Amino acid sequence: MNPGDGCNRMKRIAQLKEHYCQAAVEDVMYILIFYKFSEIRVPLVPKLSRCIYNGRLEIWPSKDWELESIHNLEVLEMVREHVSTVIGLRANSSVTDNWATTEIQRLQLGRVYAASILYGYFLKSASSRYQLEKCLALAHQDRLSRRNSLQFPDLLPCGFKRLVFGHVSDQQSVSLGQGPGRQEKNLEELRCYVMGFDPETLQRCAKLKSKEAINLIEKHSCALFGDEKTGVLETGEVILTSFSSLKRLVLEAVAFGSFLWDIEEYVDTVYKLKDN
Repeated sequence: MNPGDGCNRMKRIAQLKEHYCQAAVEDVMYILIFYKFSEIRVPLVPKLSRCIYNGRLEIWPSKDWELESIHNLEVLEMVREHVSTVIGLRANSSVTDNWATTEIQRLQLGRVYAASILYGYFLKSASSRYQLEKCLALAHQDRLSRRNSLQFPDLLPCGFKRLVFGHVSDQQSVSLGQGPGRQEKNLEELRCYVMGFDPETLQRCAKLKSKEAINLIEKHSCALFGDEKTGVLETGEVILTSFSSLKRLVLEAVAFGSFLWDIEEYVDTVYKLKDN
């Protein structure tokens, strides 16, 4: 046997093992995301073809409240703006508006869903970064406050204390930087924080960190919007649906992206994911 054949065979076996391992990790990540949805009692929307009745797509119940409950108020405001932008429904729309019908191509709906997953991922990344910087800023302020409130003698070596002040009981407290005019700096809101991103930071927060996350989004989107037999999106098919159902899909996608960020962070501590 040619030695080169043996090396190629071993290389092929290693590639197959790596492929199977990556597929298994993606399955675990998907199960964990599914579990996160189950915690808020929201079932993932099944394949769209199973939700079409008499030529109309309807997703019921809406589960809007549950899907919005995972976000804090600042993030939720941005999520609602995203929903209004992509489906054209006002945040304070009436019940009649929600149940009004519209037409959309299956391919376009799939793109909106995938884009909303990425938006949810971006928001979670940006808000986590914001909270971290906020905590660091508060910790820095607290450290400065404690340092400035030290008694003046405490800033001196022990020998100098006795020489200058004598007994400790006779010392007078001198507070530095604690004047009545001192005000705590207000931290900017999440929206302003995100708007202030430079292109590099924006790309860093929006970029999926792992190849497993990319594969997961592709597989999930194809399973949801693809053809029953081939899994390929039918570009020409037009779907009649309500704005309420569109909102349900977009909110689910944003939540999926947010959960994906959490799961990706967790799994990467156990198994090194492939960098994107």
